[in-house]
Amino acid sequence: MIELLNIILSDIPRSLVEDEWDSLLINRRKPHTYRIFRNFGEHRVCLHVFDPCDPEDAFPHPHPWPGAFLLLKGEYVHTIGYSPDLETEPDFLYTEIVRPGTMYEIINKRTWHKVQPTQRTYTIMVNGPPWEGHKDTRTTKGKDLEKITPELMKTMKMEFTELIEAHLNA
Repeated sequence: MIELLNIILSDIPRSLVEDEWDSLLINRRKPHTYRIFRNFGEHRVCLHVFDPCDPEDAFPHPHPWPGAFLLLKGEYVHTIGYSPDLETEPDFLYTEIVRPGTMYEIINKRTWHKVQPTQRTYTIMVNGPPWEGHKDTRTTKGKDLEKITPELMKTMKMEFTELIEAHLNA
């Protein structure tokens, strides 16, 4: 998945001038997340801006798809766990601080994580096709979430273009 993220990364700034991006404001759990997203073939690219939150508010979750992640700006406390099956809550085993330039992937469907931003944080997530999910995986699908405003979408596109170009030129 990281290899795929590296391949798609240079195409994202060019695609940000297009109107094919959609958005969600995910504010029914923390961290509050501003997401713009679109498909690149069978893969979905999500550009996230996270607001900071307290450690006890960070939302533990599995992903119902394989994914690769790149942090471009900010930082978060990243806690990783594993469930013995697709029905059981995980044991959280590892915590790290994720800083700009860090890439990681989730390629096992029993992996859980939680992200606790310590400051406003910008990330890219590339998802593969969905796996058969955990029993109670909570996703944004069907939640009637609001879209972000056109003004914020324009600002995010400009910010991500600058951040991605700086990352590629580093």
